[in-house]
Amino acid sequence: MANERIIVKSRQERGRWRAGRHFNRQGEIIAVSDLKKGELDALKDDPELIVLDAKEDLTPDELAIARQKAATKSAAGKKSWGEAETKARAAAGLDDAAWAALAPAERVAQVEAHLVTGD
Repeated sequence: MANERIIVKSRQERGRWRAGRHFNRQGEIIAVSDLKKGELDALKDDPELIVLDAKEDLTPDELAIARQKAATKSAAGKKSWGEAETKARAAAGLDDAAWAALAPAERVAQVEAHLVTGD
């Protein structure tokens, strides 16, 4: 568990404070050993945060791409992702080129937020 890492990200655009840290939609990779007693449970139990296991050798962009692939394995997942991506791009006010230029961690986080809220 000493080398275990997690990625924590906010579901909301405004971010979320928990365990003495501010989390945004892109996420932050944290070594579990750096957390104080009870902080891991507080992060996992917070409905406004997403807590995932982080692979040691993956960047936030690579993790985001992996989450997108996992979410779009089924036809229903692809459809939901496409709808959420359209809404996220419109909410961001970006054209296709500007949307594609976003870092995957930022783009995927915005789509995931629309998947969660359904907005």
